[in-house]
Amino acid sequence: MPLPLNVNVLQPIDRLKFFVERQLIKGAGYQLFVIIGVIALVSMVGGFLLAPISGHESNLAEDIWWAFLRLTDPGYLGDDEGAWKRIVSTLLTLCGYVLFMGTLVAIMTRWLIAFMERLEQGLTPVSIKQHIVILGMSTRVVPIIRELLGVEVNRSFYKKQHKEKNPTLVLLAEEANAVIHQQLLAEVSLPAKWSRQLILRSGNALQSEAIHRAACLQASAVILSNKYQRSDSLVTTDVETIKSLLTLNVLAKGANQFPRLVVELDDVRHTKLAKKSYEGQANIVVTDQTISRLMAQCAVAPNLLKVYTHLLNSQNQGRFFIKDASSHIGKALTEARLYHKNAILVGFIDKTSQSFNLAVGEQAKHRIVPSDSLVYVASNVSQLEPTIQPARPTVLPNKTKVKTNNKEVKPRKKLLLLGWNRRVPNIIHELDSYTNESFDVTLVSTMSAQVRQQEINKLGKFSSRINLTLQEADYMMENEVRQFSPQEQDIILLVYSDRLDSAEEADARVLVGSMALDEVLEQYPNRPHVLIELSDPSNENFLEHSKTDTFITPLLMSHLLSQIALIPEHQVLFDTLMEAEGVQIYLKPLGNYTDKQMLKVEELQPIVESHNELLLGVFQAEATEQAILLNPAIERRISSLSNDLLIVIGE
Repeated sequence: MPLPLNVNVLQPIDRLKFFVERQLIKGAGYQLFVIIGVIALVSMVGGFLLAPISGHESNLAEDIWWAFLRLTDPGYLGDDEGAWKRIVSTLLTLCGYVLFMGTLVAIMTRWLIAFMERLEQGLTPVSIKQHIVILGMSTRVVPIIRELLGVEVNRSFYKKQHKEKNPTLVLLAEEANAVIHQQLLAEVSLPAKWSRQLILRSGNALQSEAIHRAACLQASAVILSNKYQRSDSLVTTDVETIKSLLTLNVLAKGANQFPRLVVELDDVRHTKLAKKSYEGQANIVVTDQTISRLMAQCAVAPNLLKVYTHLLNSQNQGRFFIKDASSHIGKALTEARLYHKNAILVGFIDKTSQSFNLAVGEQAKHRIVPSDSLVYVASNVSQLEPTIQPARPTVLPNKTKVKTNNKEVKPRKKLLLLGWNRRVPNIIHELDSYTNESFDVTLVSTMSAQVRQQEINKLGKFSSRINLTLQEADYMMENEVRQFSPQEQDIILLVYSDRLDSAEEADARVLVGSMALDEVLEQYPNRPHVLIELSDPSNENFLEHSKTDTFITPLLMSHLLSQIALIPEHQVLFDTLMEAEGVQIYLKPLGNYTDKQMLKVEELQPIVESHNELLLGVFQAEATEQAILLNPAIERRISSLSNDLLIVIGE
């Protein structure tokens, strides 16, 4: 029978073990101190063992020194004479191998590895200025890094703004190490030269220490992007973003240094609160509002999404550029345009009123002032440089053909909206804002019709232009889709669900639903205009093979955030273009402007301008690779026989 254990009595050996344990876990310095103590103890024991045979030839101190030498250097082993002396020397040498070559090297190696791991965690504050900071890891991060570091046009523009300094990005992530850094670089696929311009720092954007670690106050721009999150989550990404804004504001006030922020919010109702949270300049981009406007506009105009995708993606040839007007102060817009043969001067942004104005009609006579920013369409930065001599001015002809009025009331359209997320009510309200359009909307989802109606009612009532019907069904089932006669619809919009746990699951459901829809439509000759929304940027390759207009929301928002981070006026430009009323981009056939079947770009430009519109490029319907061509060469011929559409901008 085992003896009872007295738990109240702590044995001396346990006290010693506990003491040694507390010293060893304090770090490499204390571990070395313990090993030094053990070495001293072994040396003393060796000296005492040698003392009986030493006689009067040496004292105890010399015997301990003799033991220490055998302990530290095995080369002394062959110099000893006598059996006992050799036995003690051999034991000391073996202990030396353990203590010096084993324990000591292990402690130093472990300390060095731990030190390198701490460095890889990105805990050291960065000591750079005029960089760009991205706060938080999200699905937007990889496309943003690609845009800012991987695109030559953006790098060149950044260098012009910052005295030929190469752009540097600092990413603040909750977890950072060498493995995560390499995985991120593998996804971004940057050349080695530009990979070194990406710096990772660990921390949370809610913590002031982490914000200091990324040197946010010294940055030229700080980007706060959103993460995928379920719509039923109590703590939304907007709440975290506003808390980060408050933290940044406290630090900025203390240092009297407010960096420019580019903030992404989900809900437009949080905009005022976000503006109050930060006293410096903040470009607030609302995802729900931006994507809802773009979806509504692209639903009304087939193929328009391809134009916007081209304009927002800096890797494409032809995009918007915004430049200060220092070289054209005092000139009229029509006069300034003559100095740009290789770029299209589209209009100007009034920084005072934060408005974009098109350079046509009476506005083309506007005299440029220092507060204006000029908007161009060009392929690269070099095309924005004005020529020494102006081109010969062109005389606008009389309208050769009455064009279709952009505001003409159009026949009622049938729209089948499959799926549900928090943006659906906004999309329908945006469609209602098109005064020349009317829709019969059938809204299909597995979510309760009563719950959906309550969410829609929160934004107010629709006008008579919207006739809404709510149905409960699963669009992934082919038989259930057939009952809504998709072949008779004018527009079909398929959106992902934000009630699932991940973007991958949400997209998988949309893609399966898209395949089921294709099965239904393939037997009918006239295919309706189909748009689908995805939530995972890794599905970008789906755009290349899709027959439909495909929204990848994080990808579009990443492009927009990147351009605003470089040039804040881009927000004014795209906000104006995406609204239902005012300046918009249109796709129109050549026949809207002339009876001729073929014209050169230089012949077509004044004809389009006579209709108070500007020619930006051409949509090549039969092109296999590059369908969008912006800022085409003036010698290029455009033909109505090839079903090409003109890309124009006007009111």
